[in-house]
Amino acid sequence: MDTVYDYLIIGSGFGGSVSAMRLTEKGYSVLMLEKGRRFEDRDFAKTNWQFWKYLWLPALRAHGILQIGILKGAMVLHGAGVGGGSLGYANVLEVPAEATFATPAWNQNVKWGEALRP
Repeated sequence: MDTVYDYLIIGSGFGGSVSAMRLTEKGYSVLMLEKGRRFEDRDFAKTNWQFWKYLWLPALRAHGILQIGILKGAMVLHGAGVGGGSLGYANVLEVPAEATFATPAWNQNVKWGEALRP
């Protein structure tokens, strides 16, 4: 039996994961494809010296979270697993101070500190 999805999202990074969440919240069925593997806590480098846990360079026996892509005129550092570019944050995301959300750049009709809290 073939399964039909309303949406196909390629990549589970910042854009893909948020898009998938929003679509499923609206009741759509979503298939998300990712080329890399899921990294566990033990797979992340604990120091800067553990380059083999940070970079994906199999020729050097390095199977880390970020891959270097060489393009015409650009070198790109991108995620090498589930989470895409968010892997570069290495599971660390600082919570902004409430004063940050009081600046004019933020819509004052929304209590962003509460809205963004997990």
